[in-house]
Amino acid sequence: MSVREQNGSVPAAVLGWSRALPDLACDVVTDADFSKPYLYDQAGVLPGRLVLLRSRVLEWAHAVGLLEHDREDVVMAADEALSNAMEHAFPDGGGNVTLFAARDRLARAVHVVVSDNGTWSVPLGHSRGGGMGLVMMDRLADVFDLHHDERGTTVVLRWARRANA
Repeated sequence: MSVREQNGSVPAAVLGWSRALPDLACDVVTDADFSKPYLYDQAGVLPGRLVLLRSRVLEWAHAVGLLEHDREDVVMAADEALSNAMEHAFPDGGGNVTLFAARDRLARAVHVVVSDNGTWSVPLGHSRGGGMGLVMMDRLADVFDLHHDERGTTVVLRWARRANA
């Protein structure tokens, strides 16, 4: 879990990463409240890494006070976005996935951003039809945005603020 920034400004590493993102994702990052708990992790695509990232998302969701139902939705959707990035962007491994989660400055919503700089592909042994991951993320989040271009793929997930968030 990242420490809170004392002045609430965007940390340099996060700002540098956000500049390479599509506009919506960049806006989410630069509008985040860095005086509250947030999560920023650039993870290598390695066996077992997904479990660690999932637990970090759950810790963050607890730290920002999400209700249990909302925590479950956030963790499941973030896990799916991370799984997709690891499986499809880097089918041979060897890449990095970036995870960001934070509240917005007005405390109206929480966001999760997952990005990679890989090339999307269907792993060997999988049908081209794909699974239900994108549909699931769309149903779990209030806002689901998927952007793919030559820079890679970025997923933005948003949940409106609930009573404890």
